[in-house]
Amino acid sequence: MKALDMSCHSFSIGRLGPVVVAISLTSAAASADEDILRWRMNSLLYPKLFGEAGSYFAAEVERRTGGSFLIEVQDRMVLDQDSFGALEAGLIDAVWGSAGHHHREDPALAIFSGFPFGPDPEGFTAWMREGGGAEALDAIYARHALKSFYCGVLPAEGGGWFRAPVETVADLDGLPMRAFGYGALTLRALGVVPYELPAADIRPALETGLVAAAEFSLPSIDADLGLHEAAGHLYLPGWQQPATSLELLMPRRRWTALSYDHRSAIEAACVTTLTWSLETAQPQQVAALERFRNEGVMIHDWPEEILARLREAWAEVIAEETVRDPLLAAAWESYLSHVESRGAASAQGYID
Repeated sequence: MKALDMSCHSFSIGRLGPVVVAISLTSAAASADEDILRWRMNSLLYPKLFGEAGSYFAAEVERRTGGSFLIEVQDRMVLDQDSFGALEAGLIDAVWGSAGHHHREDPALAIFSGFPFGPDPEGFTAWMREGGGAEALDAIYARHALKSFYCGVLPAEGGGWFRAPVETVADLDGLPMRAFGYGALTLRALGVVPYELPAADIRPALETGLVAAAEFSLPSIDADLGLHEAAGHLYLPGWQQPATSLELLMPRRRWTALSYDHRSAIEAACVTTLTWSLETAQPQQVAALERFRNEGVMIHDWPEEILARLREAWAEVIAEETVRDPLLAAAWESYLSHVESRGAASAQGYID
């Protein structure tokens, strides 16, 4: 048909031919580009492992759609507390993070990042995929017109870095410590004074004595931040977060607007990224702990007396939190029912 059109205007081809051809090529390129769906996905997570999983996910979506769905990963362009507003305004299309990042907007979300004395990564995944966890989370996000997908999980955090050994519960009373989420609330019940500091500020805070202890992330990431150089005592297990979930979050309207193929690609990419995260993260933690030992870090088991008191404090914290929010209560009941049905024990969070 294009040849026919050009022949109809053959009287002017000598002068306008190149222009006509250029317009034709430009139109074809524009049409091809219109067939590509492009998303901006803001990553809230530390670049290593956490953020790498987001890039892996985006690459999987591109591969599975033959390049018709491209997700640009933008590292912390929008802060945690601004994510809901940025999604609503269309500044970003999706967020790569963990539900607990949005605890300021909705405290009930904190439990879906991993919680004190909870399951290990495999157990957390079983709850989310088979035991009703995803449905409970969906009910909470629905009140914000958002939808999430469980796309990854990472192993236990370290239990905390301390400048001096901790031997009794009394050693925690009045201790200034960088801590986050439900772990911070639980520690507060034992007298700890928690501070929520960003990653870059934790080591300086330890070195200057602003805090005497800190928990942040996986041993490999703590090593990357040099926390072992500022506090020489690491305690295990990471009772406060035996697993950390990773999620893709988007407005519900964004999800419903997707084609069947693009929806399928997201779901499949989440499964693949989940497997990748399980297989990739654990060996790095073993290597990090070996590095700590070689560099003279003292690695301690938490004293049983302290763990017992922390368990008691967590039971009180979650009881108070569930009274405030029926949807959180439903999520917690979902988890307890899942554990009972499987006969599963709480994870200890040790990394050998």
